[in-house]
Amino acid sequence: MIVTIDGPAGSGKSTVARQLAVRMDIAYLDTGAMYRTVGLAAIQERVPLDDGHAICALIGRMEMDIGCTPSETRIRLHGKDVSREIRTMSAGGAAGAVAVLAPVRLLLIERQRAIAARLGSLVADGRDQGSVVFPDADAKFLITASPECRARRRFAELKSDGQLVTMDQVLADVRRRDATDQIQWQTLLQPGSAVQIDTTDLSLEQVVDRLLTEVRRRI
Repeated sequence: MIVTIDGPAGSGKSTVARQLAVRMDIAYLDTGAMYRTVGLAAIQERVPLDDGHAICALIGRMEMDIGCTPSETRIRLHGKDVSREIRTMSAGGAAGAVAVLAPVRLLLIERQRAIAARLGSLVADGRDQGSVVFPDADAKFLITASPECRARRRFAELKSDGQLVTMDQVLADVRRRDATDQIQWQTLLQPGSAVQIDTTDLSLEQVVDRLLTEVRRRI
């Protein structure tokens, strides 16, 4: 079974996807982590983030090992676990830059589909999972929330990870990424037949319960 959860930056899709995967006892694939890893590698190797050819060449020589369990997606880059390192705002910004490059997306989409073929069942979250990567997914969801709510969630996550950021910085980053989404992802973020859920006033448990109910209807 393939379940997709798409949504804008900071919508909580990763947290929801992880909890849903745990409840269903199937693998969780955080596709955003793949783009973050590419962004991190580009920063480390000083590869221009707007050079699609150079980024694709970088991906070709990257040793990126992806491990999926119900509770997490862990990534090793050249043998080093970078699962925490890719969560910085700089890695996130780099991820956003490389994610808009069509050749880069095609390469990573191939890897995402290969992971699904190998695992059989998974919950995948991202921006285009239900519309492009897995258009025939068994269940599709679109998770949204207000910019302020998403910024608060992201700020708490970054602070708990020990990163020195302000709420104003995080809110500005969310709004900047929303502006990019409006241009790049408006269509992709609306996969056909997806169940749309605004999580602004819902607890994590309420959201996961609703998704699980919808998934069970499709089994």
